[in-house]
Amino acid sequence: MTLEGVRVASLREEGVSLVLAESLAGGQPEAFLNGREFAVVRADGSVHLVLAPSWGQKVMDRSWAAIHPLARYMAGAISPGNLIVYAPRNSGDLRVVWQILQAAHAFAIGTVGRMALPDSRW
Repeated sequence: MTLEGVRVASLREEGVSLVLAESLAGGQPEAFLNGREFAVVRADGSVHLVLAPSWGQKVMDRSWAAIHPLARYMAGAISPGNLIVYAPRNSGDLRVVWQILQAAHAFAIGTVGRMALPDSRW
């Protein structure tokens, strides 16, 4: 499984960063954690990522994630789409987490398939 234009970097102590190529980073600044980093796979298997708020709400409604604690305390400074996706427990969970990670990738690129998201940079 791969994501287009993504390189793995150990930029953070808590996990492995997923960084999007500059040429593909067309999403809004809120789609990124830091620079072009759009997700961190943490040592415990959970994933810190950013989703569009409406997408993130759907993920949370299905109990796959929680808002990142800093997003609660630093409202306005950190996007409310910052989530911690729970670590997968089995192959079924892994498939769902992979889909959520793909959504974060699409948000960072600013497109879903060939269709630009309405809030993407143009």
